[in-house]
Amino acid sequence: MLASAAMALLEARGAEVRQLGTHASEAEMIAAVSEAPTHGILVRSTKITPAVYDAAPDLRVVSKHGVGYDNIDVAAAKARGIAVLRAHGANARSVAELALAMTISLLRYVRPLDVALREGRWAQSAFTGRELSGSKLGIVGCGAVGSSLVALCRPFGLDLRIYDPYLLPDAVPEGVGRFYALDELLAWADIVTLHCPLTKETDRMIDAAALARMPKGSFLVNAGRGPLVDDVALVAALESGHLAGAALDTFVVEPPAADHPLWKQKNVIFTPHIGGSTRQSMERVAVQAVENIFCILDGQAPPARCVVG
Repeated sequence: MLASAAMALLEARGAEVRQLGTHASEAEMIAAVSEAPTHGILVRSTKITPAVYDAAPDLRVVSKHGVGYDNIDVAAAKARGIAVLRAHGANARSVAELALAMTISLLRYVRPLDVALREGRWAQSAFTGRELSGSKLGIVGCGAVGSSLVALCRPFGLDLRIYDPYLLPDAVPEGVGRFYALDELLAWADIVTLHCPLTKETDRMIDAAALARMPKGSFLVNAGRGPLVDDVALVAALESGHLAGAALDTFVVEPPAADHPLWKQKNVIFTPHIGGSTRQSMERVAVQAVENIFCILDGQAPPARCVVG
């Protein structure tokens, strides 16, 4: 369901709303947009394909309920004169908070200790954790989420450095170092967190070679997009002991298969792609997504940060 504040905006404009499930099929989308003239689509995870566009000749805008837009065929939309927008920055704080929570949990071995207690083992001396203070945290992608994570981490006394080839020099957070090559950041960091979009350039950017460059005993956190990480290579790095742990909010295939070898890894924290799913952020994202639709329908310029392509 869409947040009530966003529904109120739609109702105030007299919009006719047809709601589908979060993971509706292409056939369901085509049926919905064909039912009556469709001027805007607000989408979370459902794939928006050329066939959907062709079934909605009145369509003017696709608005993402979130930030990542890899489920939307942007090139096909552009070719048809359809605007694609996203709710950029609206859920950044929530994603950053989850990344920080996962990082602390990894360093203190919260998951394996929890499992041990549930199995009747008092594993007080089995795992010796580390303080976040004094650690070297490498942030890959310093947009809205990455910069929010920087702000959250400042009180912990971390050595913070970023890698983001598209970040303008004056946008680098104060007091934060910058690497201009991903390999350099990977070789330096105790903890690497991923906060970049999925593109041809970033697909499987953390592969076997990249993981090998990370120091032995380091940690990986992915709160960006699942395919940023080669999950087969990740399993190998965990099983060999090269990585001390990982935390994943996103996966190559969602949900992963029940027999995926990731499930057997002991110091891995899993969450089902809920980084941006807090009460506050869900409302902010929904309102921004609806406002983006009406910017286009009203002939107004949407916020530049929200424009895709």
